[in-house]
Amino acid sequence: MHIRAFQKSDLNTVSQLVSEVSKCDILPHFCEQGQTEFINRVIPDLEATLNQSIFNTFIAIHEDRVVGFAAIRERNYITHLFVDKGQQGSGIGKVLLDKLLSYAKGKQVSLRSSLNARSFYEKQGFTETEPEGQFNGIRFVPMSITINQA
Repeated sequence: MHIRAFQKSDLNTVSQLVSEVSKCDILPHFCEQGQTEFINRVIPDLEATLNQSIFNTFIAIHEDRVVGFAAIRERNYITHLFVDKGQQGSGIGKVLLDKLLSYAKGKQVSLRSSLNARSFYEKQGFTETEPEGQFNGIRFVPMSITINQA
């Protein structure tokens, strides 16, 4: 498995990966309004990560197949971390997360975790900063981690 920068040519493959993972792991936690809002936002947001210099974006490739996608905005806010269902639990999410954290410019990195990913982030050292919240039916858990920089 290797990590490389996300490129425009990856957009369709990554969009499909994100859609498939979302259908299984994220959308079932939302009401109908949240499902619609998420679907209408997540794919356009992927393209925005390509077109704005405030994002650092990466994909994970295993056996010539895209199996993960991750993005960090302004080097302190993780906006995306998706791993193929068949590869979850294999360490790809941790490798992608470590790559994002290596780009962190501050001591604090935050994110809004989907409900299903909360335990993953907790295992990586993130803590809840506020109770579960929602926006237009999209449920999330605000979390952050303090980075020890040498």
